[in-house]
Amino acid sequence: MEKTILDYVQLIQKRLWIIFVFVLISCATTYYVSRTFVTPVYTASGQLIVNYIHPAQGNNLNDVNTSLNLVQSYKEIIESQKIMGDVAANYPQLGITEDELAKELEVKVSEKSQVINLKVTDESYTRAAGIVNAVSATFMNSVPSLMNLDNVKLLTAADTEHKPGPSNGGVMMNLLISFFVSLMAAIGVILFLESINSTVRTEKEAEEWFGVPVIASVPMITRKQAAKPSAAITGRVEEPSYAAIK
Repeated sequence: MEKTILDYVQLIQKRLWIIFVFVLISCATTYYVSRTFVTPVYTASGQLIVNYIHPAQGNNLNDVNTSLNLVQSYKEIIESQKIMGDVAANYPQLGITEDELAKELEVKVSEKSQVINLKVTDESYTRAAGIVNAVSATFMNSVPSLMNLDNVKLLTAADTEHKPGPSNGGVMMNLLISFFVSLMAAIGVILFLESINSTVRTEKEAEEWFGVPVIASVPMITRKQAAKPSAAITGRVEEPSYAAIK
């Protein structure tokens, strides 16, 4: 039997308790897990740019290609133990070891870009921004002695004053996601239960199932009504009627 959108709306209205239970349990669980087990982490980022080797001579194609080729080498130098060790030694206020820094720092470069992107994820945004800036400064100071070049400049520093939200989602964001997911899951369960239920519950369903008109229906009577005298029974339908057909 084909159902209209109105039929599905009425079906969902009759099963609102299922939606309420799903959403309540899901949101309560999400809130507890987010508060108890999930530690918020923050991400800070910065950018370095590799300039032309001979900028005074104009935009020479060879210089551009050389700069692009140097980007990959500079990425490996930034991730090297020397830079990690220098940052840990020269910035004790950050309270980070060489191994911890190597795990938190992410360096990304592109084959056709002279920009080096630095990103650090930490439980404190201020600390993450400080690490990005410390790595940038340490690398720029090390390039002249390591490569006999001074062609790296700071493009974008990490803003230590900025206070972004957690990169792994805050409690409110997790609750919103949990709400919509549980809502969709509850509606799916309602539709599934309806699809496996072959009970004829209304006159309309009886007519569509059997192809004959309904001549009478017997209303559902609760036990409380059945215990009263027959005169007290109003005949009001408390539940969907079961159809009787000829």
